[in-house]
Amino acid sequence: MNDTNTAPTAVFDAPRGDYNPRLSLYHANGKNTGTALQFELAPATPDRDGALFLAIARQKTVGNLNAQGLDRFASFDWANKTTVKLGFLEVAEILMVFGGQASVLTHAGKEGLFHNSPSATTSITLKRADDPARPGFILGVGRTPKADPNARQYAAFAFWPAEAFALRLALQAQMGLLAFGIPRERRAAQPAPAASFAPPPAAPAPFPAAPAAAPVADACGDAF
Repeated sequence: MNDTNTAPTAVFDAPRGDYNPRLSLYHANGKNTGTALQFELAPATPDRDGALFLAIARQKTVGNLNAQGLDRFASFDWANKTTVKLGFLEVAEILMVFGGQASVLTHAGKEGLFHNSPSATTSITLKRADDPARPGFILGVGRTPKADPNARQYAAFAFWPAEAFALRLALQAQMGLLAFGIPRERRAAQPAPAASFAPPPAAPAPFPAAPAAAPVADACGDAF
């Protein structure tokens, strides 16, 4: 499978103001070990398949809570994020885990998804959490540079049950966009199809119209 570490630059059929292709989830904590996810949907077009881009970033700073309340939110290291490109069937396999049809993410009989590029190998794992005290799902994304296998980067995101449920509903609703793209509106300039029958004749008048009376001149010479 191919992999990319860049966000899509696709041109959507619908105006960006009418369609939001991104969804972000943030899990920050006071230990500065949290992570954040961002999903970006690129619908299919006539010249390319649709894709879901998943980016994961580690927490960079801890939020600041003072006496007046929170005056600074936690930040995440998006500059060093790891981005993977998921195809139609790969998204379906993720939905199977969220929906309970599969216990772990698998592809072609192997646990996890593996993407190879000239520079790195990326792995994506997803499974239900084992700890009953913290139910949900664990997503893991690891990237190993081929030039230096010891420089592997890994980040994990723990979905709460409500997050997994909502994400499953959102992704299910967008599977048509991944497969077929955004339907285009019918152009108003296209000619209407020719009628297959002649229009009915106009209904005849029930009575013939009376002839107009000849104008009559009054004493002043004006006709009425």
